[in-house]
Amino acid sequence: MLQSEETEETTTKAPPAYINANYIRQALECNVSGSMYDDKRINVLECIFQCINEEGANNRSDLYRAHVKFEEYRLGRPVADNTTLIVKDVIRDAATKTTTNELVMFQHVLPRMKRILSEIPDYRYGTDKYVSKKMALKLFADCLFCERGIREIYVLEDLQDLDYGPLEPRYGLDLEESKIVMSKLADLHAASIQYMKEYPNGAATLLPSPLANGISPTSRQGVTAFEGMRNAIKMVEQWAGFDGISASMRIWMENFNERLTQVLRSRLCRFNVINHGELCTKNILIRLGVQDSSDPNIVIVPKDAVFLDFQSSFVGSCGYDLNVFLYTSVSVEVLKLHRQELLRHYYDRLKETLKGLKFQEPELPTWQTLLDEVYDLEFIGYYALLCLLPLSCMDGVASTEGHERRHKLMYENQRVQEMLRYGLTRLAQLGVLDCITSETDYPPS
Repeated sequence: MLQSEETEETTTKAPPAYINANYIRQALECNVSGSMYDDKRINVLECIFQCINEEGANNRSDLYRAHVKFEEYRLGRPVADNTTLIVKDVIRDAATKTTTNELVMFQHVLPRMKRILSEIPDYRYGTDKYVSKKMALKLFADCLFCERGIREIYVLEDLQDLDYGPLEPRYGLDLEESKIVMSKLADLHAASIQYMKEYPNGAATLLPSPLANGISPTSRQGVTAFEGMRNAIKMVEQWAGFDGISASMRIWMENFNERLTQVLRSRLCRFNVINHGELCTKNILIRLGVQDSSDPNIVIVPKDAVFLDFQSSFVGSCGYDLNVFLYTSVSVEVLKLHRQELLRHYYDRLKETLKGLKFQEPELPTWQTLLDEVYDLEFIGYYALLCLLPLSCMDGVASTEGHERRHKLMYENQRVQEMLRYGLTRLAQLGVLDCITSETDYPPS
């Protein structure tokens, strides 16, 4: 379900002094083609910043929407224009002092993946001048400017201008929304396979998964994750029929990092892609449109999806993104009835895109390979279920509460509880939690 624009969270927080009109001017000038202009000068007439972070949330970046009026000098004459941009000011984790792959993703990987997909006939990935920007497909917001030094900042196009909007996390995605995301994820993964083929050295520079060596308990992520697991275990212990599952959860909490490192060993992967890394509803925007049909009744359907935030991107099994998405973003009802159908939809689109990129049949992953990769990384689904889903479903009220109260509210969320009941039962029955219990230990289906 799409979230209305009117409900987008904003705060009165002002940007730091280094994010100002002059900074925006420099970003705009980086995207002026010198061959068309006498100089690359832009004059910013007005620049108003609006913080669009959810107040009190566990944000890894401060986000600002910049409303810009400017003059662009073309052939020596000023031409008035206006635009909105998103400025992302990354919050560094003082405990870990780690960097991410996001800079190299925006500077090198994503632009080349866009070019790769644009070469497939009929895919409409935004390079054809005869295709309206609001009709073309996109995978991500174009980056006008980025830097990493004392600080890390990205200036991005505002996808709201292209009619993309946020999803409503409280209900989970319906079948059609889930399918459009699965199609775009397949395109992202297929393009990444071609990228790694064309630019092996570029792919080699990407850092491993942020989880590859476990989660530091003192990091922002670690404090949130382990506190979240403790809250989830306390809650599940109160549920009838979940005694064996909650006992397994306690064991795995003590051995969580060891299990993570085992699951994410790249040498075990049979089908590597560049993963998004955190494919939750908060990192997905959907564009709606009128259904293509001769039916006189107007039917609004999802037409495209784009992905935000590439801080957690890495080379690894496709099963990582698929498990995170399924366990955090899709509604329980859709998962119960259509989980296999969604995986098949992803696989069919992946094959179609790879064939469009001239891959031959022997080079294509098999359906069984895909299923094996998803199964091998089901423990990532467990991590997503306990740590990412509650954060994704946290509403504005919960985000402004105190630390302990906020965690309690996160796990009392109706969707979180429904997904935990479904997901933990499924994981236990698959043996992912090594939950060998008596039949009476399983909750009713």
